[in-house]
Amino acid sequence: MVKNKKGGSSHKKMARKNVAPKGGYNKKLRKAVVEGEMYARVTAMLGGGHARIICADGVERTLVIRGKFRGRNKRDNTLKLNTFVLVGLQSVSFGAVIQKRKGKLEKADLLEVYREGQKEELIKLPGLEKILDDESKIKQQEDLGFDVMTASETFMEEVISEEDKSRLKHNRKIEKERKKMAKKVVEQDKVEEKKIEFDMEVDWDDI
Repeated sequence: MVKNKKGGSSHKKMARKNVAPKGGYNKKLRKAVVEGEMYARVTAMLGGGHARIICADGVERTLVIRGKFRGRNKRDNTLKLNTFVLVGLQSVSFGAVIQKRKGKLEKADLLEVYREGQKEELIKLPGLEKILDDESKIKQQEDLGFDVMTASETFMEEVISEEDKSRLKHNRKIEKERKKMAKKVVEQDKVEEKKIEFDMEVDWDDI
């Protein structure tokens, strides 16, 4: 260990193990590889070391924030609304020991907090559609080269689709009536033609 020759007010105040470097650690993105690990997004902060999350399987769960993510090193693990996290399902980790209480959400342990810079890499992974917010969905579809609509735009599209269906039904009805009238006209023309032919065959002078 290096001898402290300076000391006093200019000396380092905190242990390096408890201080995350500015900008965070440049580490490899941790992915869900073990059974029971799942990506999720924070939808509400509940306090008391708990948060509400929506998981990649579309199920809402309660996130348990352990002391590792609540101490001095919280700087790089700050949770807020729409933060992406990696969680471990307690039902898988503890098996039959953990039983879901009636009316209570299933619990999941916090394993990793993803930074904003890692979020762009995460949304490129398949199977995350159920946890993405509208902004992330737009970003994902732009990266894939598709056009995606927000919830309000989807609603308007559905309304327009209903109008199109109604208009198409009306047009079909008009087309059916038009064909019916055309058929009637053709039949009348045939009757007139037969009448004319009959008149031509009969010599009214002979009668």
